Amino acid sequence: MATAHANIQALTAARFEMPAKFTQFCENGGQPLGGYIGGQSVPGSMNATFETVDPGSLDVLARVCEMGEAEVDRAVTAAQAAFAGNGVNGWRDFPVDERCELVMKLVELADRDRDVLLACEIHDGGKVSELAEGDVDQIRACAEYFCDVARRIPLGDGPSLDVADGVRGFTYREPWGVVAGIIPWNYPIVLTSWFMFPALLAGNCIIIKPAEDTPLSALYLAKLAEEAGFPPGVINVLPGRGELTGQAIAEHPGIRYISFTGSPGVGQHILRTCDRHGTRMKREMGGNGAAIVLDDADPEVVARMIGRHANQHFGQTCCTIHRVFVDQKIADDFIDAERHFFENLKIGYQAEEGTQLGAVINPTQMSRVLKAQSETVARGGQPVVAGGPAEVPGKKGFYVKPALYRTQPGVQCNPQEVFHTFATICPVSSAEQALELANSTPYGLGASVWTKDVDRGIALAKQLRDGTCQVNCHNSIAYGLPYGGQGISGGPGAGVNCEDTFRDYTQVKAVYVSEYPEA
Repeated sequence: MATAHANIQALTAARFEMPAKFTQFCENGGQPLGGYIGGQSVPGSMNATFETVDPGSLDVLARVCEMGEAEVDRAVTAAQAAFAGNGVNGWRDFPVDERCELVMKLVELADRDRDVLLACEIHDGGKVSELAEGDVDQIRACAEYFCDVARRIPLGDGPSLDVADGVRGFTYREPWGVVAGIIPWNYPIVLTSWFMFPALLAGNCIIIKPAEDTPLSALYLAKLAEEAGFPPGVINVLPGRGELTGQAIAEHPGIRYISFTGSPGVGQHILRTCDRHGTRMKREMGGNGAAIVLDDADPEVVARMIGRHANQHFGQTCCTIHRVFVDQKIADDFIDAERHFFENLKIGYQAEEGTQLGAVINPTQMSRVLKAQSETVARGGQPVVAGGPAEVPGKKGFYVKPALYRTQPGVQCNPQEVFHTFATICPVSSAEQALELANSTPYGLGASVWTKDVDRGIALAKQLRDGTCQVNCHNSIAYGLPYGGQGISGGPGAGVNCEDTFRDYTQVKAVYVSEYPEA
């Protein structure tokens, strides 16, 4: 294998020692961590707690209070009061520069306590350090981008138009008021940042509902927000299960807008609940990402690149490559190279040096992955790398081996998002056949084309039915470009990370004005 090829590696862990400040935060003086409402830690009225664990070791990190319907109502009331103030000094009335100043104070504190936030990602979220480092970087990158956007996109009155004799009209743009972000477990810091900064900078007060598997980073950010000086009630965090806390959020009519990231089934359920009382909802609901490999591609180089993306966060990334369509002229060489990459992933504990494939987040997810592996074979997939449970010496986590399958056109053995280092490879006779197969899915989040002919790649990418279409890259994200899904993968609105994201957190009304009629 050429050295250049070997340098294309999976994201890899450096050794990470749990910082004392993280341990102290989790221990919380022997008390469970409360929710954060109106500037205060709240134990919750149900007297219910849950444990958040390290998925690679099953060590209990912290006990957390579960928030219920009463706490959701309390958080909405606190957020409404903070939004309105006394009519002149609510969060909606803060000048944009003052909002930006507070946001950047929070960012500075996050930089100061970077090791604690890394511990949240690595130990609570199960990530390897190479990925976790990039995730924590998104706090500053996202905040700086949306501070710039907030300064450029004015709220309030738009230009006035003469619409009839003696009648003028104009638009009025304003924040929604109280908005909620329902955050999944796979990218808690990134997705919390992508929600909270545009929502706050547009003038909304927010409720963050972190996943019960990964609540620690949101709770720690709330602690930093208090230190930064955010007014009480502007930022609220409600940990708990989706079927309890998340459902109560969806049912509350005082929440005007919800941003949801998660599975299509849960997202559709929340959407139906929101429709009962008119709450708007934007959603990103996963994918079953495709890669098309043309006949001019170097099979070994591209196999390693695709393997790297298929294994990002152990395949627990929404736009992960799970379906590969490769020209039959290079298919055998490509499959052999991909097999070599998958087989040589180092399975281990995520905080130990050299680990590339760690534990999945919880036992339910492990069962789903193993079931998907067996069902893929039952549907006609030919195992290239067989998958199955994995063991890591000295650890009791939820470890699963990677899985790779060869298939053929007409055999649909991979119809749903699996969320692991799992892929099917289908040899095809033409780019047109590959495109047809790639688009034959209800998902539509991210897909890529791999070819030396970039112009041809762009032409094919434009025909993919996905929100993010890429040539010779994958899992691509950039501030200023929208990240969102088509089909059951998302909508409506602009997704995240662009100017229209900021506008999504505002509402626009038309105002018509006529002179008072003379008697």
